[in-house]
Amino acid sequence: MTSRIALAAATFGTVTAAVTAGVYLNFSARVMPSLGRMAGSAGLARMQGFNRTAVQPPFMICFFGAAFVGGYLVYRVVRGDRSGADLLLAAGGTAYLLGFVLTIAYNVPLNDKLAALDPDAPSSIQVWRDYLTSWTAANTVRAVLSTLAVGLLIAGTVSGLRSGRNAATPTQPDQVRSHVAR
Repeated sequence: MTSRIALAAATFGTVTAAVTAGVYLNFSARVMPSLGRMAGSAGLARMQGFNRTAVQPPFMICFFGAAFVGGYLVYRVVRGDRSGADLLLAAGGTAYLLGFVLTIAYNVPLNDKLAALDPDAPSSIQVWRDYLTSWTAANTVRAVLSTLAVGLLIAGTVSGLRSGRNAATPTQPDQVRSHVAR
């Protein structure tokens, strides 16, 4: 049976992964296309500004909080907790962690490269165009992975709650007799 601690962690992970997925989706669906339509290097300068302000406590709590929970849920399965709910929770944690690694290994280095550009330099325009394509594609993958994580975490939490309820509430006559006799 999935522990209450794991279910509480999964609930926190679901909320924080959902916030993260929403941020990623918003950037892929709305922000990046809008920046790409801006004249010259205006979009580049605006994205540099977004990147400077991205590292704020509300987003960092969600970004790192969901990763911590994901690691914990995977650890539980490695340690031996292998109920159906635990496996779903670990799958959700894994999906989120894949997006987390993609962020650290790919999106952040692209952001660092963009930060070093002079928006007024003509050579920066092509780098910006390449960035728009590659960063947005990777960001969309992060959005999909985070959304998948949310779905798996919800499924695992519901499964864990159901199995906990079923274990605590006997339904067969012989289970009721043995439960009452305790």
